[in-house]
Amino acid sequence: NLEKKGGSPLLTNKEWKQCQCPKCGLDATRETDTMDTFICSSWYYLRFADPNNTAKPFSKEAINKWLPVDQYVGGIEHAILHLLYSRFITKALRDRGLFSIDEPFKKLLTQGMVQGITYRNRKTGNYIPNDQIEDLQNPTDPNTGDDLEIIYEKMSKSKYNGVDPSTVIDKYGADTARLFILFKAPPEKDLEWDDADVEGQYRFINRLWKLIDSYSVLTNSTLLDRGEANEVNIEVNNKANKDLRRATHKSIKSVSEDLDSEPQHNTAISELMKLSNSISDHLYKVDLQVLEESIVTLIKLLAPFAPHIAEEFWHKLDYKDSIHKQQWPIYDAKALEKDTYELVIQIMGKVRGKIVVPSNSSKEEIEALTLNSDIANKWVGNKLPKRVIIVPGKLINIVL
Repeated sequence: NLEKKGGSPLLTNKEWKQCQCPKCGLDATRETDTMDTFICSSWYYLRFADPNNTAKPFSKEAINKWLPVDQYVGGIEHAILHLLYSRFITKALRDRGLFSIDEPFKKLLTQGMVQGITYRNRKTGNYIPNDQIEDLQNPTDPNTGDDLEIIYEKMSKSKYNGVDPSTVIDKYGADTARLFILFKAPPEKDLEWDDADVEGQYRFINRLWKLIDSYSVLTNSTLLDRGEANEVNIEVNNKANKDLRRATHKSIKSVSEDLDSEPQHNTAISELMKLSNSISDHLYKVDLQVLEESIVTLIKLLAPFAPHIAEEFWHKLDYKDSIHKQQWPIYDAKALEKDTYELVIQIMGKVRGKIVVPSNSSKEEIEALTLNSDIANKWVGNKLPKRVIIVPGKLINIVL
């Protein structure tokens, strides 16, 4: 019964629905399904802005306050169907004076598709369920004995290549599934589902757990106040402290940039892996205040990608409130500065080696350090340079 399943409102108007045919005069039923399904789903965002309004679908004030949506994420089919209708309805309702916004969504991200491994009969083109294949290396059709081709295609019930999310979540947890999907490929690219890569993200979460557990044990007997997680503000002179702070603030900068404007979740997660490795390497070498800053930063940066385990880490360390109510960290430009850097030495435009020079060296000092280096002695010898070209922070080129 369509009336009980949320069908067209015209279904409830029985007087209108039941009529006489204008041609033959016999009893007839008017068509009630008069709109495409995309029309019905093309104004939902308006209701989301005012969901508790019992008098009307939405108020003008609520729409003008909350909309347009900052970021819309959808498949390619949305661009020519749903979004087209949504724009039409938005502009039509705007012209009626029901609100002032001109567009429903500011930006569109056309997401890639998840592809699964698929087995298809080369002769018939029929797809074979994975659980019917005995030899995955040399698959054959159990019905015909024909060889099967192995390809990756968009997950579909008809191709028997789908993965039930509950099987992944039950075994590894929701955060592992999230990290895998976000890390496997940029959001606009297709990704190939691979159980080995899922395992890789599960191992990463386990490494994070061990790291947080080690930090908890390390600081358990200290007077470190965990009530509030504050940004570190000390004069850092120790090399290990400097190195860890540099890695920490580099991650803040990189992850923030990866989440801004055009999201690049895969490189952001890669940066989290680098930061966790840096913290592990410096765990017993740095001051506790510097270590706390790095741990707190790691959890905050992790939260958008693995919200459940990040919340667990936060409470495991006895911090107040929720990780998801904390301010996003801001990187310290000074922490990114290096005391030294590697200077590339070119002789007549050809790279001959590198030397380490202080970051604050003047051009005169860079030239002197270079000409006195073993590299210059080998390739220049007693020759007098005709010209020395210096790009501070990058390279020096000696022209003979």
